[in-house]
Amino acid sequence: MLKRTTLRLLILPLCLFFLPLSLQTQAAGVPHKKLEKIQRFYRNLTSLTFDFQQITNSNGRTRKGAGSSTFYRSSLTADGIMRWDYSKPGKQIILNDGKELSVYTQKDKQLIIMSAKKLQADITYSFFIGQHDLKDDFKILPKDRRFARKTNAQTDIAVQLIPKHPDGQIKALHFWFDKDKKIQRLIMEDHFETATELIFHNVRFNALPVNSSKIVAELIRLNIPPNTEIMRQ
Repeated sequence: MLKRTTLRLLILPLCLFFLPLSLQTQAAGVPHKKLEKIQRFYRNLTSLTFDFQQITNSNGRTRKGAGSSTFYRSSLTADGIMRWDYSKPGKQIILNDGKELSVYTQKDKQLIIMSAKKLQADITYSFFIGQHDLKDDFKILPKDRRFARKTNAQTDIAVQLIPKHPDGQIKALHFWFDKDKKIQRLIMEDHFETATELIFHNVRFNALPVNSSKIVAELIRLNIPPNTEIMRQ
């Protein structure tokens, strides 16, 4: 079984990179026009790359990680590609090529592969393949005061997303963007009192060649050792 954090990592591109967003009926206090512009900007990107730090707090315990990530949209792939490469605390790759979700963990010498179709019941992946609109499943609200200390002088917009209906993965999402539309932070809360924070650095828009078969091949290549145990779910 995949960890909850692994599935929650699908949320970022779903909310920003691929989805439509309608704000006509959302709560007062939300900077509707700015958020709409950000959404439109991200949806028109062909690639998004960044480095990240991850801090997970759960039941008084803190775990930290770091790595880099690439989201790539191409006419050569049906749904786009999402890839997370962890360097800390150990090497791990999370890859969604639109057909399969693959999770390679070097420490465990294990590769877990599952069909993307099996994820369709999950709210995060259903967004990715275009089955839902944010406004149908999330309340878009002003920033949560609990996390006010997370903002800084460069922050231009901060919002939270709350599922309208009970969801096994997500309790709330919190986003921060700067004036250049670059995402600064994302906090994901679940129903198990776990909060996962991603802090973004070196965010780059459209830095990769468009519709490149070479880029697609590089992104989906895992290069796992021959003694890796492969498990299909």
